[in-house]
Amino acid sequence: MRKEYPQLNSDHEIKEELTEMGIDVFEPQSTSEKHLAQLFEDFSQFVLHSERDKCLEIMEDDLNNGGMSVGELQGGSQLYSIYRVSFPSDDDSYDGQADSNNAAIKLLNYYNQQHGLSSKTSLTMGKIKQYMLGMCDRRSRERNCRRYTSLGNVMFILQLGGPTNGQVRHIDNMVPNLQICLYMSSECPSTVVYAMDDGNGLPVTNATTLIDFWERQGKVVPEALKELLIRHGDTKLKTKHTKYLGWSTINLQLLCFGKLYQPVAYQLGLQTVPGTTLLAGGNEIHAGPPTKHSRMFAFAIGVPDTNDQNADDRLHDGDIGKNDGEVQYSPVLFHIDFCCLIFSMLDHEYRASNEEDSVREAKRFLVEVLVEMIRDYPMDEYLLQIDQEREDVRTWLDSILSRVAEELLVDGLVAEAVQSDRILYTPDLIKRPPKKKKKKPIQR
Repeated sequence: MRKEYPQLNSDHEIKEELTEMGIDVFEPQSTSEKHLAQLFEDFSQFVLHSERDKCLEIMEDDLNNGGMSVGELQGGSQLYSIYRVSFPSDDDSYDGQADSNNAAIKLLNYYNQQHGLSSKTSLTMGKIKQYMLGMCDRRSRERNCRRYTSLGNVMFILQLGGPTNGQVRHIDNMVPNLQICLYMSSECPSTVVYAMDDGNGLPVTNATTLIDFWERQGKVVPEALKELLIRHGDTKLKTKHTKYLGWSTINLQLLCFGKLYQPVAYQLGLQTVPGTTLLAGGNEIHAGPPTKHSRMFAFAIGVPDTNDQNADDRLHDGDIGKNDGEVQYSPVLFHIDFCCLIFSMLDHEYRASNEEDSVREAKRFLVEVLVEMIRDYPMDEYLLQIDQEREDVRTWLDSILSRVAEELLVDGLVAEAVQSDRILYTPDLIKRPPKKKKKKPIQR
């Protein structure tokens, strides 16, 4: 089961805390919004229950036959998958709903065929998008902030039955875009948002605050590691031993994902009614909730109007429309990649024989932090999210998870990772054994 953290006592307290975090939860207000909310509920009832088998067939056909619009998300179970069903993008060659092979459009068309094609009773991609943009406008008015005038990465997210354990908490790379969740099914649990514990200090947003955070936890950070992080926090990661992960700099990655190192203070989640929309600005830590029943919502990113901005907005304007949430990290997977980067940098920076102990000490520290993170949230799903080509770290992580589950010591595995030149390294740096040359036949 998914780990539970402390919770607040009432929906009022939860909404207040979310508002303070820059997250809005809006319910339908106007007559037109309430009408659309009813359509959302009717559509979700159709997909999840009354025509469940046919709708599942549409999604599975796309998933298994290269349709490209259906995928599966982490957080499901062996019996109940969580599907993502992507809408056609605005620049797709697409002549209207009737002719599309896209699975999301097929679901809408099938519903409309059964419920009539009048403008009042039909549900279209355009209506869903317009509802979302209307909620973005409400946020802009109430917060007096920049407007979001278009959408990207629009999809349905749904599961046909339950229970499911929910997702591992994670951050999606979103800034400066807005995360939008439009809940469609009745009694739909919202996305869980996590308030993090800063430990009476600054949140982790760069190398300096990460070191400070570790030291406030009572950890002794090795000098070689401190020196490397501070000296190279803003170094462009373009060299042979740093470029594989595609990170720009250490500090920019920590600005986006650094909060993952902090402990959870409490989790925030609500039961929603159809039409309820959650809008989150920034890179908040969140997860799909554990569920008992079927669930459906629409997801999108809100893309800001570049002509409606202030100085803070301009900092991230190069990422407008690009940061669509497809790049995401959980605490364990982020620190694995962090270790892979820092291990190679340590090897490169400290090559003298009298520096071997310092390098080993820094590596051991990082591996012990990783083991702490795994113990806090041990999930086999991590193994599914690591690329097949990174087989060494996958095998090692599988062993760690098994021993943690059995409450066994992991000292030997920690030592193995520290000493290995394969486990916590990116595939491009791992030296593969050379292939044996075939002997040439003797000429007689």
